[in-house]
Order: sequence, then structure tokens, then C-alpha cells
Amino acid sequence: MRRAAEQKYGTKIEVPMTAVIGVPANFELSKRSLPNGANAVYRDQRKTNSYQIRAFDDHYTIEMDQHNPETGNAVAHAGFDAPKYTAAGLAIVGAALIG
Repeated sequence: MRRAAEQKYGTKIEVPMTAVIGVPANFELSKRSLPNGANAVYRDQRKTNSYQIRAFDDHYTIEMDQHNPETGNAVAHAGFDAPKYTAAGLAIVGAALIG
């Protein structure tokens, strides 16, 4: 977590599962996060400067977001923390509407 906080927002830190004992207790399974190949995504409960943990088969990735879509501002998260996914989603919707 400390290493993730020292990085720029969105920088993923990879941690082998053998180096830690699971996900911290203050993290909850995320309903709004894209898994991006992960088995599960967890978030802490802070509105801003929140951590996201993705659990893969043999490692975790940890990154800090400016906005937590679960407890904070989902629109700000989409614009600041996940702009490429937001742009792709808007392009797909736009293409579907234009036909």
C-alpha cells in the first residue's frame, strides 16, 4: 500500500500472493470496478485517494485512485481515474445510437 501511495495515480504495483496473507479486512468486493482479467476486485472505503486491489491467480495489483466509485463520486472516477475505459464505452454507445 505504501508503495502504491508513493506512485502516480493509476500506477499498478504487483505483489505476489505468497508475499501477503490475503486482502486487508477493511476492503470490500467492488461491484463497480472492471475486473480486467482479475478473479476479483476489492476497494477500501475512502471516498478519495482510495486503493483498488485486483486479485489474480498468483498475484495482486494495487493502485491508488483519486475517486472511489463505490463510496465517492463515480462520475469523477470515470473521468479522472478511468478515462480510457469511459471513452471506449462512450464510443460504443455512440456507434450503437448512430447505427
